[in-house]
Amino acid sequence: MVRVLSTAGIVIGITLAVERLGPKIGGALAGLPIVIGPAFFFIVRDHSVAFSANAAAASLISLTATQAFLIGYIAVAAKSRAAIFAATLAWVVCAWVLSWIPPSPWTGLLIFLPAMIAVRFCSRRFLRPFTPGRARGTLTLLVVRGVAAGLLVAGVTAASWRLGSVWAGLLISYPIGLTVIAMTIHHRSGAAMVISTLRAVILGVLSPVAFTFVLAVLLEPLGAVLSFFLALIAGVLATAGLINVQRTGASA
Repeated sequence: MVRVLSTAGIVIGITLAVERLGPKIGGALAGLPIVIGPAFFFIVRDHSVAFSANAAAASLISLTATQAFLIGYIAVAAKSRAAIFAATLAWVVCAWVLSWIPPSPWTGLLIFLPAMIAVRFCSRRFLRPFTPGRARGTLTLLVVRGVAAGLLVAGVTAASWRLGSVWAGLLISYPIGLTVIAMTIHHRSGAAMVISTLRAVILGVLSPVAFTFVLAVLLEPLGAVLSFFLALIAGVLATAGLINVQRTGASA
């Protein structure tokens, strides 16, 4: 219950912040490790350092599939509110291919960075003008989706003994938090808003990349507590840097 409610609360809070702060800053916030962070708290607590480091490296590699998820949603969002199916299919195909790569934090970085640049470039053609406005609808669906995100974290972390480190890491990186955020913004604020937000998230994913990279590299030399704390700091600093860049660009 703690795993479900803690994750759900974080996802719901970030989603509401995204709606209120606009696509650029909101997109940077949406990239925070809002699911990976709580999930790895329980992984690190319940498993050995070697298991957790391997899972973190697998998650980092799997974050490239998050870029496939984002471009899949962005490409279909203007045509259908069922864009989540295209995004999920893109993630599944990409994650399956990536699952064959031996987990390594350095390999994960080498794969992720070119993919991020390519997706960011390709996503420009789908941008649409929009006028910021008040979100429509109730919060009921958001709460339901947030609880679903919490259930995924609870299920994967509880089953991690059977899944093994690689598949636990891969499944933890499924963008369930972004699924909640994208579907909620799409439903409440429209296609143009969700496209702009998710395009900002393309860079925002640098936050969980920083988190998983630091965790994978430092777990064995520094131990669970210090490495997890430093990984959280790295993720937050990555997001803070992106927000600062967005604010500087907006005021220039």
